[in-house]
Amino acid sequence: MNQAQGYPPVLRNLNFLKLWIAQILSLMALQSLLLLALILIEQVNRSSIQTAGVVVAFSLPAVIFGPIAGIILDRVSKKMILVVSNLARVASQALLALLAYLGITHSIDPWLFVGLVYITIFITSAIGQFFSPAEGSMIPLVIHRENLLAANSLFTLTIVAIQVVALIVYVPIAVKTFGIFGAFVSLALFYGVATVLLFLLPDDPVIPRETNHAESAIRRGWREIGEGWQYVIRNKLLLVAVLQFALVFMIVSVLGEQAPGYASRVLGMQTEDAVYVFSPAGFGIVLASFFVVRLGQRVPRFILPLVGMFCMALGLIGLGALGLGGRQTVTTTFDVAGISLTAVWLIGIMSPLAGIGLALVLIPAQTAVQEQATDDIRGRVLTVQLTLANALSIPLLVAAGGFADVFGIPQIVIALGVLLLPLAFLNWRYVRRLPQPPPLPYHTQPIPLPGETAAMIEETN
Repeated sequence: MNQAQGYPPVLRNLNFLKLWIAQILSLMALQSLLLLALILIEQVNRSSIQTAGVVVAFSLPAVIFGPIAGIILDRVSKKMILVVSNLARVASQALLALLAYLGITHSIDPWLFVGLVYITIFITSAIGQFFSPAEGSMIPLVIHRENLLAANSLFTLTIVAIQVVALIVYVPIAVKTFGIFGAFVSLALFYGVATVLLFLLPDDPVIPRETNHAESAIRRGWREIGEGWQYVIRNKLLLVAVLQFALVFMIVSVLGEQAPGYASRVLGMQTEDAVYVFSPAGFGIVLASFFVVRLGQRVPRFILPLVGMFCMALGLIGLGALGLGGRQTVTTTFDVAGISLTAVWLIGIMSPLAGIGLALVLIPAQTAVQEQATDDIRGRVLTVQLTLANALSIPLLVAAGGFADVFGIPQIVIALGVLLLPLAFLNWRYVRRLPQPPPLPYHTQPIPLPGETAAMIEETN
């Protein structure tokens, strides 16, 4: 079979197309949820402390439920998890819509309102801990191995695009058009349509697992959690990929935390304009996503993260340095190679550069995780990845916030960029010495649609 390249073979796969569209709708709802919840709390109670509680309620489930999700994921149908979790999120969004109505009309006690919003956000985020790894585990089951890089590139591209569309376009329009109540209802509709698409996917095989009936469920659960971590630690390529993902996740989390302050306190812009400073990074991710699909087939995989880390480092150092001038930075003109450029133009260069680097690290790392994990443990490996990334991010977010208040936001951004330089070198020194084994075997053919034959799938892919 000729090695397929690019997006066309992936998009001709009807099973993948259903999964991808369901991802778009589910992501649109998820990305809109946090911002809508913050707007809701602000409109009803106007409390910064209470809005901070929304972020905590949204982030904490990843650490608590991540390991449990991996155990369940490796035991039951991925399709069933996707369908049931989205159905549950339809109900949670309907509840948030009701709470929004009660809060806006002041028909509920303010403290009871806040508590119920926190609980509902927490439950919705907890459900997502089961959905995300199930979705990632489903990709290798519907896509040929040689198309995995393109599939992951498309999923990464979608994540970036939906973040921009949800935060900049959809949420403001939805709130102004339908009100906060109608906006939450629309999220329930997104999850509902996604549920139908996921239900139309073919059933995925559940790999039987040997069970020691004399072993308690709790002990067995802890053992299986340990198996996931041990599997990652023993496979050095897999461990590097998981750490690369965690590194990118931490940097993005810190930048998201510091973005409003960078825009308002450093550049003197409106807080809501922070997205326009960092959204050009999305353009860089989109650009790199197209190139990764082709470069990944031609150059050693460890080269892409090396280049990516250097691009991220240069982009972050540049953004931090531009912020050192304070509020006058926006109108300052810099002479670059004989060309006069304002800081706005330079931000428009540095931000996409960081985005390019992010994609060059993230896409190969995610592909390596899917390739190096076998079917019977892939779910636990993906939850190890998410749990580690979230667990490392929480203390870093707290520390970065404190250091930013003491030393300044630009200094924190520069420090992140400087830290990436030795990490890039160490990553390259370590990975290039590792043997590059072929991906571990999993289903050699994607799950067929009803009436399809292996020959038909072969021709499509």
